[in-house]
Amino acid sequence: MKGMAFRKKDFSFGWPFLCVGRMFNEENGLFLLNVSLEGSVTWQNKEVLRRVTVSDKEHEFAKSMNRESGFLKEIVEKNITQKLIPKGMSWFGCMGGISLVAFLIQTITGVFLMFYFVPSTKEAVASIQQITHHVPFGWFMQHIHAVGPNIMIGVVVGHMARIFYKGIYRHPRELHWVSGSCLFILTLLMYYTGNLLSVGNMNEPVAIRLSYLYVVHVAVIPGIMVSFMGMHFFMIRKTGICEPL
Repeated sequence: MKGMAFRKKDFSFGWPFLCVGRMFNEENGLFLLNVSLEGSVTWQNKEVLRRVTVSDKEHEFAKSMNRESGFLKEIVEKNITQKLIPKGMSWFGCMGGISLVAFLIQTITGVFLMFYFVPSTKEAVASIQQITHHVPFGWFMQHIHAVGPNIMIGVVVGHMARIFYKGIYRHPRELHWVSGSCLFILTLLMYYTGNLLSVGNMNEPVAIRLSYLYVVHVAVIPGIMVSFMGMHFFMIRKTGICEPL
């Protein structure tokens, strides 16, 4: 059969594809018979074809990974490693970024406490005591989460005082000041709602509306803050900060 040839008219019933392959059980099924519309018959090693196909797929995958890594490297270099900062920038000028770090710390510790805190009028106090006395490093996380808002408020006040003193809130950065003021108010609300959820303030009126306070504290206010932060940082990226690079 290896030397057989067919004429095109022998396939007058029509073939939907240019080439049709069929596997024959010759020499342990390792050969592939290719029949083309021109009537030629060729045999090809199946294992060689499989290795070439796998090699091509691996090559394409490597090329796509290189493209993606190059794209990510460009983003990191543009926004982090090779990002220029104003001359003479001090820690006092970095209080906006420090506020963001404080917010992230509060988020991490808050998520940890969410696994153990029970927003129930009967179990809230007991769950806080469980976190403090029995959960590994629970007392540490609880104290960081309790002290963190005070530090965050102080950093935000210092950041806004610097902005006001240097007049950076003027045109074209008026919306920076508005969004930053809204973030400051939301920070105070986070501190207030979290303080009401603490053991010392767990009185009867608070216990009755405990579930509402909990939802506002862990979902509503943080969601609004993330939205304002995104807008705040986007405007800073568009207009820049006051000092020249």
